Amino acid sequence: MATVSPMASQLKSSFTSSSTRALLTPRGISGPAFRGFPSTSRRPFTIKAIQSEKPTYQVIEPLNGDPFIGGLETPITSSPLIAWYLSNLPAYRTAVSPLLRGVEVGLAHGFLLVGPFVKTGPLRDTPYAGAAGSLAAGGLVAILSICLTIYGVASFNEGEPSTAPSLTLTGRKKEPDQLQTADGWAKFTGGFFFGGISGVIWAYFLLYVLNLPYYIK
Repeated sequence: MATVSPMASQLKSSFTSSSTRALLTPRGISGPAFRGFPSTSRRPFTIKAIQSEKPTYQVIEPLNGDPFIGGLETPITSSPLIAWYLSNLPAYRTAVSPLLRGVEVGLAHGFLLVGPFVKTGPLRDTPYAGAAGSLAAGGLVAILSICLTIYGVASFNEGEPSTAPSLTLTGRKKEPDQLQTADGWAKFTGGFFFGGISGVIWAYFLLYVLNLPYYIK
């Protein structure tokens, strides 16, 4: 075994004694060495929020008080005016047949699509702007009808019941919407195509047959 030299042992002993003396009895302070503070036991405590005497009014709450529905009641979405407006849209008028609802939606889209195509189409500065814009609008209606057909085939199966809820937002029972079935969606798509083409024809008739003084001509 290797032996420690006397010089190394002397340095080690002097370093240990000096460090111990510096820790226990620091210079400039007379008196006994420092002692460790006794450990104090910590008692558990609880923080409680102060409940106000007057209850606060919540502006935004879960729908019907149920947070698992995933909807919120706000002054805008739950106001009687907004509820009346939404219930009168074709998509939510469950008492009307899906065919008539599709016709109504198609008429609005077809009638409004002619103007942007006439004013922004590539032939807008030619005498054929009206005919080209109307044909483009009719083509877009056909494309949208194909997209509706694809969605119906992918989402609904023949013979299955409606997937729409049978309860209203207030908990009342109602008949499930027949639009959420394969047959109802097919009727809606057919009505949309017929209404869209009819809207395009009606807009072209008003603009270029009756020659009404509209800006988009």
